[in-house]
Amino acid sequence: MRALIGIFFATMLAFGADAPHPDQWHGLTLDVSTPADVAALGKPSVDKQDKLPTLSDVGKLLDQELMKKRQLRRMEFNTVEGFKSVDLYFRGEKLVSIFLSFAKPINTEALKNIYGLDFKAYIGGAEASSPEDPNRIFGGGLRRGGLPLYYSMAAFSEKSIVCALVNNNPTGLGEIIKGSPAGGYPGKVGAVMLISRTLEDKAGSDLLK
Repeated sequence: MRALIGIFFATMLAFGADAPHPDQWHGLTLDVSTPADVAALGKPSVDKQDKLPTLSDVGKLLDQELMKKRQLRRMEFNTVEGFKSVDLYFRGEKLVSIFLSFAKPINTEALKNIYGLDFKAYIGGAEASSPEDPNRIFGGGLRRGGLPLYYSMAAFSEKSIVCALVNNNPTGLGEIIKGSPAGGYPGKVGAVMLISRTLEDKAGSDLLK
């Protein structure tokens, strides 16, 4: 676990950043970087028009047209150390989202330490209250802390939303006993997505001018 977090920080330093930022990764910045800026990642394995991936409940906060129609350019990279895959999404010539799928999952509490943001769980598109007992088992051992087997966490910065996809399915008795940090959310983070706030749902805004 420490090694994976170390890789996360080290790769940021290698690409000229002092520390992880909620709107940056590997020197790429949301709403600023262009497809020409990703050369350091090598040749993409996929480069095509696509829609934003389903983000469980957090996706309900975003522009639904972008999640239904292939309006974005997606570039996928599969050789970045520490990651199963990295997907970059561009609208026009600007980077608007970065999807990072970890080779090994990280603890939910590590996200706050990495980004310095307060993450909350989201269910049904709304913020869920922090579980009183994050290690309590529900539904015959199928979920912990009153949260689904898979759920989303999100934190908001001025320019971006950081979304985490969490696997809350215990892998065995040892995982159940080990549980999660007191007061924290259960499960492991398998992927993180940095999303420009320009993608937030603003349908009907013209009516409120």
